[in-house]
Order: sequence, then structure tokens, then C-alpha cells
Amino acid sequence: MKSRSLKYIFILLILSVLASVRSLPAPAQTKATGIPPLLQEADNLYRNHRYAEARQRYEQFLQTSPPAPQGQHAWLRLAEIYGIQGDWGQAKSRYEKLLAVTTDSDMALKARYGVGQANYKLGNHLEAERILENLSASRLPGDLRFRTTALLTELSLQFGNIPQAFTRLLLLEKDVLLGEEEWFEDLKVRLLSRATSPDLEKFADLYRDTPLTPAVLLQLAKVELQAGNPEKAGAVIRTLRERFPQSPEARRAAQLAPADRPGVAQSGAVVGCLLPLSGEHADVGTQVKNGLELAASQTGVAFIVQDCGDTPQQAAALVEELASHPQVKVLVGFFPSAAAEAAATAAQRAGIPLLALTQKKNITEIGPLIFRDFFTHRLMVQALLDYTANTLGWQRYAVVYPDSRYGQALARQFSEATARKAARLVAQVSYPAGGRDVAGVVQTLTQISPGPDGVPALDAVFIPDEAAVAASVAQAIASAGLNRVRLLGTNILHFPETLLYADSLEGILFSDGFLATDPDPSVIAFVADFRHRFQQTPGYLAAQGYSSMRLLAETLKDFPGLGRTEFAQKLRHQTQPPGFSLFKVFNADREAELAIKIVTIKGKAFHLER
Repeated sequence: MKSRSLKYIFILLILSVLASVRSLPAPAQTKATGIPPLLQEADNLYRNHRYAEARQRYEQFLQTSPPAPQGQHAWLRLAEIYGIQGDWGQAKSRYEKLLAVTTDSDMALKARYGVGQANYKLGNHLEAERILENLSASRLPGDLRFRTTALLTELSLQFGNIPQAFTRLLLLEKDVLLGEEEWFEDLKVRLLSRATSPDLEKFADLYRDTPLTPAVLLQLAKVELQAGNPEKAGAVIRTLRERFPQSPEARRAAQLAPADRPGVAQSGAVVGCLLPLSGEHADVGTQVKNGLELAASQTGVAFIVQDCGDTPQQAAALVEELASHPQVKVLVGFFPSAAAEAAATAAQRAGIPLLALTQKKNITEIGPLIFRDFFTHRLMVQALLDYTANTLGWQRYAVVYPDSRYGQALARQFSEATARKAARLVAQVSYPAGGRDVAGVVQTLTQISPGPDGVPALDAVFIPDEAAVAASVAQAIASAGLNRVRLLGTNILHFPETLLYADSLEGILFSDGFLATDPDPSVIAFVADFRHRFQQTPGYLAAQGYSSMRLLAETLKDFPGLGRTEFAQKLRHQTQPPGFSLFKVFNADREAELAIKIVTIKGKAFHLER
């Protein structure tokens, strides 16, 4: 399953592609001869996000040997479509072909950016940086200058070069009104969250009066507070409020000042937090960290954050380090699967409870001090079937899945879950990973015989794949005449780019741990608090971090002096804390049962089904 960080970067790159469409010049011959109907139809389909049809029309148009400006316009759009659909190899070849023939300087600049963008997505980061650095030396229009600098900043973050990333972010800030403000804000949050205290001190000293300086000072205060340096944090907050008294950061800094609150924070009990704040999963770790931080600020929990990176060795070493401090009563950590087992083994060996936020299979079997509080494949499938089989009365299901580790795991989970219910899995077929040949696979569903007593042949098809492929399967199902069959998916659909395929995925059901538009008052309050503190809307990972910290705070609330073993026993029997919480109860295996939401797509938006 791809990390959500990479998916968020992909969302931003889609936005950058769409931004280029707004500034795309009309073909030179438009006024003289008019736009050919086929090209006009392709452009209309493109503007309506019907990319598969638009691609077909552009390719047909190119077969007519159009004049250079119109043909190059079509080539550029084709390259953009391949990028939007995630086929960056094809996008790169189209951009390169366009560069080889175009005489239009503006179009050539866009194509050069496209080649750099494609190399970035393909993992050729050094080549992408070389191309984009050369492009940045050209005289660029404002929007393209913004996108080039933004992607160079992304590359600096990928390389772990925080000072260079900050310098590029300063340049980016000058063009933010010409580009994508969401991209800029996301880069700023991710960069500052990765910066160390010395980094932040250096930035604040070198760049004393830039628009980014208040954010640097605010982040430095947060870091010092988390490191247990309230006096230093207080000095930074005073500097911020004196130099930038009218800034939003100065107002938010007032909430950070240590308060004389009774309860957990004064008891000496500390929660140790292990998160990947550098490396491949840094963006994901930052989302969890923000949720943990907000909950700690509201409950008075003292906590320490350590960057565990991506490696098992680093995770295990930090578990041992935190366990050596007697004030640390419990650990909470988000771990990639590779590091989860090492961290859990080290925690069990050190005798300290660990609340693991991971999908690693059988993680709690390592020992009685290991707990899981995370949205798993088991919970995902169980919630879907509880709703569709128990509430809606569906009985007959099929699974159409990619031949990948993720697809195989979800197909197996779905098969096992239907066996435990009054439901039947009447077909289970796979297709090559990447979505090739889905039409032929779907044809097998038309051969399923109806059930007894007029029971429909098929109630629903479960498609555990990403949006583009799920949409192709959905189209093949409709073309096969199975229009009444409902579609089920997984939470990897719960990203904005899925809505590009909303027409094909209308009505699909999937489960997830959190929906920011949930009308529940506790969710509304959490979302408002999170937006106020971080200037962004929380997703599932932030909500999970928040929920987990509130769970630990509730366990510590009445008995802050508990030893570690006693804390684990109390945690095991903890009930749902008041206010917003995903947690309901731990089962016999110390696996959290969560309050799962059923989400659907209606009218090109995500809606709460239940």
C-alpha cells in the first residue's frame, strides 16, 4: 500500500498540471481557421476531467497530421493526461517528443518542466533536479516559476537538505499568489516539522524579517517545549510576540506557553512518541505527530517525540533509550511494517507498554505489553460486510482484485470474512497488477448463475485497488450489463484524486476510520481545533494520533503514579474516552476495535453513508 505522503505529493502535482491548463495558449491558427471539431471535443473532455476519452480524441486528432501549433497542443495535453493517470513513463516520452519538435518557446518551457516532473515521479531525483535547476535559470512566467521552485523544494526535502529546502521555500513564497497556496503551505509545514532545533535557530538568525520567520519561531518554541525546555521555549515565544505581534503565529504562541495545569503533566508521567519524521514516511509521521500534539495540549500530557526514521534498528534503539527513563510510562508509535516488529520486540523486552499504530500482522502476539490502535484490513472488511450484509441484506459477493500483495491480502481477508457471515463469495478473480485486461476478467462475472428463490446472481463486487484501476473495472462491469451490481472498495480511494473518476465510481462504498465532514459534534470540534492549530484539515492519520493520545491520557488521568505493568493492565480494560475518539475497546488480543465509517461517492464528493 503506498504511503499517503507520496499520494499527497501526487495530489499537488495534479493540481500543478491543472494549473498549467489555465495558462495554456490557444493554438496559433485558432483565430484564422477555427479549432477543428475533434480537437475542440478533446479539449472539452479534458476540461471535464474525462481523461480516458480525451486521450483517445487527441490521439485520433494527431493521426490527421494537424499543423504544428495544434499538433503540439495535442501532444502537450496527451503528456499531461498520462501524468494525471500516473503513467509517468509515457508522460515523459510525450514531453520529450514535444521538446524535439516544438518551436514555441512557451510550450517548450512547459515541456521541460514536464520532463523534470516525470523524472521526479519516476524516482530519478538527481536528473529531475538537474533539469529543473536549468529550467529555473530561464525567464519563466509566474505560475511555471512557482511550480518549478516548488518541485525543487520537494527534491531538497527528499534529499534531506533542510537548509537548501528553506532557501527555496523563501523564493517560493514570493510567487505564492501566482501558484498553488495549498502546495506552499504543505511544503512549509513539512519542512519546519523536519527541521531540528539548531536548524530553526539558524533560520531565525539568518532570516530575521522574512514572511516565514514567525512560523520558524513558532516551530522552534514547539520543539523546545517537546524537548522539555520550557524556559527556552518561553524566550522564543517572547521574541515572536515582540517582533511580530500582529502575526497569526504570535496569537497561536499564547496557547503554547506552559500552563500551571493540575493532573498528568505534573505527575512526572511522560508518554514517549516514536515517529518517522525523516525518510520515506516523514510526511505520514508528521500527520500523526500533529494529532498527538493537539491531544497532549488539550489533556496536559507530557510527551517526548523521537524520530525513529524507517529502519528497524533505529526504532529498536530508540525504544530502549526511552525505556531507560523511569518517567516514561508508555510508548506510542507509528511504524512502517518493517520497523514495527523490531520496536515491539524491544518494548516487550524492556518491559514498557507500546501502543503501536501499524498494520503489521500479528503485532500483539509479540507479548502482553504490545497493543494495536490502528485501522487494519480486518476492520476495513468487517465494517463493509457488517453494513452491507447485516444492514442492507446483501448475500452474494464477488472479488475482482489485482495480482499484487495488497490485492491478494484484501481478497483473502474478504473471503475469510464472508465465511463468518450469512453471505456467499460466488466469484474471486484476479487481473495483472496495473489494471491490464480487466474487461476479460469482468466477463466471468456474467456467467454467475442466480441464487435460489430469485436471489440476485450478484449483489456487490469488491475491488481492492486504486481509483484509476477501480474505475476501469467499474466501467467494464457496466459494459457487461451488470448495472445493478454495487461496488465496494478500500480506504485507498479516500483521496481527492479519486474524485477525478467520480462518474465511474458513483455510489461505491468503502470503510475508513475518519471523515472530516462527519456531522458528529465531536468530529466538528476536533476538525475546528486542528485547523486552528495547523491551518489544514486533518485526515485519518492525524485523527488516529489525536485519538491514541486521548486514550493514553484517559488511562493516566486518575492513576498517574502507575507502574508500567499496572498501566498496561489498566489500558487493556480502558473504555472509550469522552469527546472525539476512534477507539471503542480492546479485544482479547489487545487489538483496538474502532468506530469505523462507511463512505460513498455522490455528486463528485465524499459523503458519509453511515
